[in-house]
Amino acid sequence: MNNIFGFFKASNNSQSGSGGTQTQESIKSANPLKITQNWYEERSDKLLVQRNLLIILIILLAIFMVISTLVIAFVVKSKQFDPFVIQLNSNTGRALVVEPISSPVLTANESLTRYFIKKYITARETYNPVDFATIARTTIRLFSTSSVYYNYLGYIRNKDFDPTLKYKEENTTFLVIKSWSKIAADKYIVRFSVNETSGNQLVYNKIAVVSYAYVPMQLIDSELDVNPVGFQVNGYRVDDDNS
Repeated sequence: MNNIFGFFKASNNSQSGSGGTQTQESIKSANPLKITQNWYEERSDKLLVQRNLLIILIILLAIFMVISTLVIAFVVKSKQFDPFVIQLNSNTGRALVVEPISSPVLTANESLTRYFIKKYITARETYNPVDFATIARTTIRLFSTSSVYYNYLGYIRNKDFDPTLKYKEENTTFLVIKSWSKIAADKYIVRFSVNETSGNQLVYNKIAVVSYAYVPMQLIDSELDVNPVGFQVNGYRVDDDNS
């Protein structure tokens, strides 16, 4: 009997041992799959973190580039480069600035405007008996509005200001521009002198305020030779310059 019970017990132990062995083998066989899955998950998490960091870095770089571009554009627009002329002394080799930095650089329109203003003031304020009643009068008429021109005619009809009575055929005058001051988009203050060429050779210092405009004008060919661009003085005042 003892032998029989011992047989069954041994049989049960062998069966349970074989079952335990199978369970351990199944666990061992399942562990590599779990490890591989965990490895892929960790790798995927790392890649996501790296991707997010890269996106943040790209955004920061883009913002930095935009800010840098705006700063450079602001600096370029705000910086003013003023030309100057340097003269080298041939003996000492020293460099001298012969033109101040603040000297104006004129655009084409400003140069043209100053040319016509000077031409207008010359015709109006100087005297030459050869062309005073012809060329000068025509220039003033073509360069003036009707009201400005009629004011001029009324001015020179005054015997105290008529240069033909003052100088007759014995003297002439010429103009020297002293300074230009642009006080508005269409207005200049001009300081100048009127100089006599003979006799006492007196010098009359004057200051004029000239406002102007470029307007369409219907002119004949000979008038276009005098005023080809429609320059017109619509305001003129001159006074003695005692400064």
